[in-house]
Amino acid sequence: MRISTFLKGFKTSACLTLIIVAASACGATEKTVAVRTTTSSTTTTVTPTTVVSTVAPTVAEIETTTTTSINPEEWAGARHPLTGLPAEDGIIPRPALAVKIGNNDVNSLPHEGLLKADIVYEALIEAGKTRFLGVYQSLLPERVAPVRSARSTDISLIGNLSNPHFAYWGSNQGVGAEVEEAERSGTFVRQSAELDSTGAFSRDPTRGDSPYDGVLDPTYLLGDIPGSAPAAIFDYGILPNSAVSTLGIRWETGGRVIEYLWDRQSSSWQRFQDGSPLLDADGVQLNSENVLLLYVDYSRSNADPNSPQAQSTGSGDGWLLRDGKIVGITWDRQFEALKWSFYDDDTGELVNLDYGRTWVALAKLGEASLLTPVEAALLSD
Repeated sequence: MRISTFLKGFKTSACLTLIIVAASACGATEKTVAVRTTTSSTTTTVTPTTVVSTVAPTVAEIETTTTTSINPEEWAGARHPLTGLPAEDGIIPRPALAVKIGNNDVNSLPHEGLLKADIVYEALIEAGKTRFLGVYQSLLPERVAPVRSARSTDISLIGNLSNPHFAYWGSNQGVGAEVEEAERSGTFVRQSAELDSTGAFSRDPTRGDSPYDGVLDPTYLLGDIPGSAPAAIFDYGILPNSAVSTLGIRWETGGRVIEYLWDRQSSSWQRFQDGSPLLDADGVQLNSENVLLLYVDYSRSNADPNSPQAQSTGSGDGWLLRDGKIVGITWDRQFEALKWSFYDDDTGELVNLDYGRTWVALAKLGEASLLTPVEAALLSD
């Protein structure tokens, strides 16, 4: 892979790191998912790292258990559409649920429910801060918090999720009009706390004052709503040969410093924010199997001139982090209803994501850099 191409958009301080990690690059590694089966299995649960079958034996029953490993690449059955992971019980017939989640400052912490999101988008808001848009389909957490207001950026991002439900806590008048128009056109089903009659939204005073106390019960919201699963919006598969090893990545927005550090033990990218591990309400560090950093243009929202709006259609440069490696990509999504496509910026070949969860950072050109060994060591201390 051309080093000059790979460094495109990165700050020059990362050059030394690239040379170091490129020297240790190796070919693709086989990915396996552990499977435990029993003679009287009654339920099956699929998570991004394991597929586990459990049993409730009778008194006279003797449980026999075998453990095998499967390669998701060789799986011939159904797959969860937004993770690519095996769906042993078949695809869950429910729509995707997109939830707007706050990340403005320490008042937004700790987050709840993000670890169970299939996809998490992160986009800029005012003053260089960010907010999340969590997309749930294969799993539903008990709670999602803090639920915040809709933004213009969200409408385009979820346009390829096959009429998902969009949950948020209010909006300003301009964004509200955009959301209503998108619902009328069939982009999504609007689920605003201000209009909720199901009781799925609530305020939890233990989280602090409004607007940081908004909580959503996703299962209660969707209930028995009939629907179908969305189509896949990413391609999953083997690691590109052009990928090179890296310690991680840093995204500096002007109002926040975000880092992802590779953790070999968990085979995931660990999330740091402003120099500290970003922990959820259970004390678990947020992490993901895939991290996509996509360079996009930002304009001022027509609905709110104080709010930046990410342009998530068209094409641009970016990077994919998976399996402890990084590959330079170009992204393509010409219309809101289309899936994302990624191509190797050196060979032009299609680039696949790893099987599992994906976090997507919508960054401005030049905001990202590779972590140096010193920076990575400071984070891991």
